[in-house]
Amino acid sequence: MCNNLAAETKQKDFIDQLQCPEVRMLTQAVFGPALIQILATPSSAHQQREATAPRAEEAQPANQPVFALDATYQQWLTALDLAPESLIDFLASPQRLKLGVYHERLWQYFLTHSHETELICANLKARHKGQDLGEFDLIYQHHKLGLVHCEIASKYYLADGEDDSAWEHWHGPGKTDRLDLKLHHSINKQLNLADHPAAMATLESMLNQEQKQRVSKQPLVKHLHVGGRLFYRRSDQPVGRQTPQHLNPHHLKGHWLFLHEWQALLANHRLRFCSVDKPFWLDTLAAHQQWMTRTENKPALAQEQPEMVVYQLDEQHSAQYGFVVPNDWLSR
Repeated sequence: MCNNLAAETKQKDFIDQLQCPEVRMLTQAVFGPALIQILATPSSAHQQREATAPRAEEAQPANQPVFALDATYQQWLTALDLAPESLIDFLASPQRLKLGVYHERLWQYFLTHSHETELICANLKARHKGQDLGEFDLIYQHHKLGLVHCEIASKYYLADGEDDSAWEHWHGPGKTDRLDLKLHHSINKQLNLADHPAAMATLESMLNQEQKQRVSKQPLVKHLHVGGRLFYRRSDQPVGRQTPQHLNPHHLKGHWLFLHEWQALLANHRLRFCSVDKPFWLDTLAAHQQWMTRTENKPALAQEQPEMVVYQLDEQHSAQYGFVVPNDWLSR
């Protein structure tokens, strides 16, 4: 436990000392604590891949990241932080990218430049007889693992307060998605896409002859990486948090509160805060945001839609990640 905590603290300290937000977000996306990971390797090929959401029935969740933030990666990231132009250019777009697309591009850049990997393709669509079978997020060659099909996501869910240990009680801020449904889809459909012969044929069309020979002898490695942050119900009293089974205990955390509770905090504390816009939901360093106070001319938060904030009650308290939601959010 102490060793894990020390390693987690050391990793966070390294990420936080990076000055370029794009480099911080890349580092967090790949090396930071995921909500859940599953790695199905050839040695577990005999195991059942069907999922009773949110986990594979047999393949065990892998809470340790596939890529370790070792000295080699730290040296590379430090150099990238000093000269991040290639990453910034890669992320540039004439249109504002959706959070999921931005997150995918961070991974694409990493897999292209990592000394351990070669990116084969990204966002490869598979069809059969005019029907969409799905899309491979990432296919890459790993020097040790072999050919890997990786499905990634960065998700932000709020507990509805009924039973935090049950995956179905975690909802997206807009109430349009649910954590158990997302994981069930990712594991049962997306991660198993290559099991369909037509989808596998589409994938093989992207491989060179050597890679085709390898994949014919060695089953495709399947890797699910769901990052993001979970927001628990805010409470002034110490409460024992219940978390879903198989959740990474080191996942990023925050809490949520109703608009009227937020307004009470503004009225009763010397509070400073900042709104966090996408894609900076992927960032982890609140101090680099533009702080505001209640006396500044700022439109009211969360009148219609939930809004992510970072706030500090006073100088004695550390900054916290939160979601401010409309007062009727639970009934939506």
